[in-house]
Amino acid sequence: MPKKKKLKVNGSSITVFSVQVKTVKSAHDGSPIEIVDLQISTDDAVYSYDIRKDERAPDVHATRDYIEDSLNKAKKDFLNVEISEYTERSYLFFDVQKIGQVQYTGYRL
Repeated sequence: MPKKKKLKVNGSSITVFSVQVKTVKSAHDGSPIEIVDLQISTDDAVYSYDIRKDERAPDVHATRDYIEDSLNKAKKDFLNVEISEYTERSYLFFDVQKIGQVQYTGYRL
């Protein structure tokens, strides 16, 4: 499937998603760090994201819960979901209609 720059769908187009906290090795020093691994499958593509903790979102478990709850509501209520990237700064903007936009440090895989 071709990689798309931006996820922009209605919740009804999301076929399945997975939001998990995983432990990976830091690219900086090899130490273990926790990340949020986000996978979203739509009718025509698969989107994968690696989300890191930062000052705005210091708890990866709270980040996971927020994203999971937002995506469940988007699927249930047919809300628009958009994840855009600012690649130069490793920012992701997670926006769900009627819920709001949150900025995370991360990138699309």
